[in-house]
Amino acid sequence: MLARADSSKSAGVSAPAAASFPAWARAAHPPETDAEAAFLAGAALSRLDAVIRESPPWAGVFRQRLALSAAAASVLRAGRTEDEAALRDAFHLRRAGDDPGPAGRRLLAWRELVARSTGQWRSAIAVAAEALNIPRDEALQEAIAAAEACAAGPRLAPFAAARAYQLARRALMPTAGRSAGGEGELIAAWLADAVLAQRLKWPFALPLLATALFSGARRRESDLADGAEVTRVLFAYARAAAQACDQSADLGRRAKKLHEVAPKLRAKGAGTALGALLDDDSLSAATEIGGLSERGARRLFERLVALGALRELTGRATFRLYGL
Repeated sequence: MLARADSSKSAGVSAPAAASFPAWARAAHPPETDAEAAFLAGAALSRLDAVIRESPPWAGVFRQRLALSAAAASVLRAGRTEDEAALRDAFHLRRAGDDPGPAGRRLLAWRELVARSTGQWRSAIAVAAEALNIPRDEALQEAIAAAEACAAGPRLAPFAAARAYQLARRALMPTAGRSAGGEGELIAAWLADAVLAQRLKWPFALPLLATALFSGARRRESDLADGAEVTRVLFAYARAAAQACDQSADLGRRAKKLHEVAPKLRAKGAGTALGALLDDDSLSAATEIGGLSERGARRLFERLVALGALRELTGRATFRLYGL
């Protein structure tokens, strides 16, 4: 299962080899029928479920990369221009207590989804809603109640998630006094992912729906009939799960390289640093890592970059960020 990486052991564990996503399950065009959408969603989620149950040591970075992608799609949906690089900066370069801005708050909301176990989603949604300045009013409570009912109901997992999105989005539609910046849609997708994880008995929820549903200039779901909306959400899950499987395969290869170079590292605290790299999207040299000073962390990260086991993600000479 996708548990948080154990920094004391991760340097000595090789990443499992992830099988390629089957071509027959990858949808090139929107489905023509509800049955086709359901088939594609089931096939893709089944493959992703297998990845999750492998319990890879890079589980943490996998979840955080999905959170970053979901945040970028949510930012685009809100009509903003910040990309993944800008979101990383908004998160890492802020000081304690600083407001990361509207785009950065979207990233915080998605990171909250993946930071806690599936059973803690009610606490997580409160923090996510606060980050997005969504009031704890009757509309939010209605959306949460709808998600709870879908999670406990008889529908199959992707249908339960689709229904949760549908009901939560309606409850959180922009009204007088409520923002029209897309926060309601974001929380609806957040709740749908939480429902999906509960129905599939995943230990952590994965941000999936927003990435596929919000990343392009598409019609808003409020323009669609109920049946078409469910089909659209199922197809979004099919595409998002396929993309997540692709990303898991890439991370598996990168984590394997990191494992291979681990014996060459002599720096004190290197094992802890490798565990941290497997647990988050990116780190700066200023990140607190047990046993490493900021200077030591910078030297270690640059050494890993030189060995081809790590990437510097910003292209800058200063305030650099590193990750798989």
